[in-house]
Amino acid sequence: MFVAISADGRTISLAGVERWNRERLMQLRNGEPFFCPACRKEVVLRSGRRRLPHFAHRKGTVCPFEHEPESERHLTGKRDLFTWLVRQGIEAKLEPYLTAIGQRPDVLFRYGPRLYALEYQCSTIDESLFYERNDGYRRLGIHPLWVLGAHHLRRSPKRPNEVSLSRFQWLFAHRFSFSAVPHIRYYSPETKRFLFLSRLVPLSVRRTLVTVDSLPLSSLSFATLTAYAQPLPPTFWKQWLEGKKQWRQTFPLYPNKVTRRICADFYHAGIVPSLFPIEAGWPLPHGYLWETAPFIWQTYVLLPLLRQQGKPMALTALFRWIDEKIRTGLLAPRRLPLVGQDNYRQAVHEYLHWLSLLGYLRYEGRRRICLTKPLLLPATFEDVIRQDAVFFEQICQTPTLASYRTMLEFGADVKNEQKTGKGSENGE
Repeated sequence: MFVAISADGRTISLAGVERWNRERLMQLRNGEPFFCPACRKEVVLRSGRRRLPHFAHRKGTVCPFEHEPESERHLTGKRDLFTWLVRQGIEAKLEPYLTAIGQRPDVLFRYGPRLYALEYQCSTIDESLFYERNDGYRRLGIHPLWVLGAHHLRRSPKRPNEVSLSRFQWLFAHRFSFSAVPHIRYYSPETKRFLFLSRLVPLSVRRTLVTVDSLPLSSLSFATLTAYAQPLPPTFWKQWLEGKKQWRQTFPLYPNKVTRRICADFYHAGIVPSLFPIEAGWPLPHGYLWETAPFIWQTYVLLPLLRQQGKPMALTALFRWIDEKIRTGLLAPRRLPLVGQDNYRQAVHEYLHWLSLLGYLRYEGRRRICLTKPLLLPATFEDVIRQDAVFFEQICQTPTLASYRTMLEFGADVKNEQKTGKGSENGE
């Protein structure tokens, strides 16, 4: 930690390392004792030529408020972010201990009317601890703001707009109020740059198509950071069609327990798994709310409609079917604590509306739907690849889908984003 308490109650901070030369650090180390602001146990000052000066608990001492050891990367990044905020004139405190919830954010700061707790996370922590920290901050009216260490980011060596995101990294997804899709922030203390992932559109549990922007900390303001988002790259749709082809080629080749049960459901409905309907497996603005690959969850939405084509079906019955597949582990919604109240049902409603715009579905009031147009179920692999490409052209040429493409590629409110250049984040 950078902050400790002296014997007479003064706060001593080592964050401004340019003020603490080696001689002053030696005087401080050989002087009075220092104590942890949280547990009040004695801490020692450590410094060296390769490490930043910091306080640490004595060997064998357990602090109940320390959840993981701090690496040099974490110390440097935390100091960088604190200094970055202060230089903008933002009121900020480094490592303040919040007695009411027993938590110590890396940086606590106020921006406008909001109080933020900035956490720079370098190590992997348990998901339950992540939720516990967020809940604690929110109980005090503090908005949690998480930044991941850039070493967590794994980019495809062949496709610069594809990354591999673990379930842990997805926890850090925030969403702007003006955008339909979330983003994740990373910081590299080695390069002094933010890496900003926006327009996250998942291909599978881990593979995700994104835009990646690298921004120097020195030229970035906090206002810019909370409003930064770029459109999807021009190669997005080509990559998506390649991903869909790969699903068809590889999915049946991995016969684990869940895959076998999914394939059995497809076969029972008369669908060869590699020849799943052309209408399934397409990107949606809120598709990130599913951890399950798009072609699987969208096919499951179609199965009960396919069974009673031409006959109305209650939406409640459709969601009972989907919820049963979730309960039995065949489908998995994505848990995203920082994106507000959105959940997988929003993605399903979005998909149903998308199908209606293409003329496949008819709504009867608000509670019933009817499949009115036959699904495309190709007989051969060659046919299915050709029809996927033809269907994409149909999507591009359907005027009513223009807003769908704009929301997916640019965000929910392009005009507002360009006009204001700022926004707040849901769930913070």
